[in-house]
Amino acid sequence: MLAKTDTRSDLLAIIQDNPGLHFRELQRRSGLANGQLEYHLYQLEKELKVSKRRDGKLLRYFSNMSGNQKERVIVYFLRNRVSREIIIECLAHEGKASLRAFERWKKRTEYEGIINAMKTEDILAADSDVPALADRQLVLSVVQKYRQSFLDTMASAIIDLLGP
Repeated sequence: MLAKTDTRSDLLAIIQDNPGLHFRELQRRSGLANGQLEYHLYQLEKELKVSKRRDGKLLRYFSNMSGNQKERVIVYFLRNRVSREIIIECLAHEGKASLRAFERWKKRTEYEGIINAMKTEDILAADSDVPALADRQLVLSVVQKYRQSFLDTMASAIIDLLGP
C-alpha cells in the first residue's frame, strides 16, 4: 500500500524496481483503486516518466527514468511466457536455441510471431536460421539487474494460486 504523501513518486518507484508490470499487478502492489491508478499513470505518461506497451490483452508499464530503451524491450519480452521460453532456451545453449526446440516452435504459430517480433526489435539475430540472441551479454545483464522483480512476480503468482 502506498503512503499518502507522494503517491506518484511511490508508483514510479514500483515501476522502476519492477519494469513491465501490468495494470492489475501495479494495482495490487500500490493498493490504489482503478481510477486513482489510471489517473497517476496518465500523469506519469504525460510527464514522459512512464511508457506503456501492449502485450496481448495486457498493458505493461516501464519507467523512462531508468535503464535504456533496449533494456525495456528485453524486459518486455522476458515478461511474456513464450518469448521468455525462447530467451531461456538461447541462454541455456550459448546464445542459440537448440534445433530440437526450434523444430517444436515452428509447429506453433504463436512462436513464429514472437520470433519475428524479437528479430524486429533486435533481440534475436535477424540473419540466423535458428533463433539466436543478438547480444547474449546484454540479455544476461538485464536478467541479473531485474532478477528480484521476476522472483517477486513468480512468488506472487504461486501464492495467488494456493490462496490464503
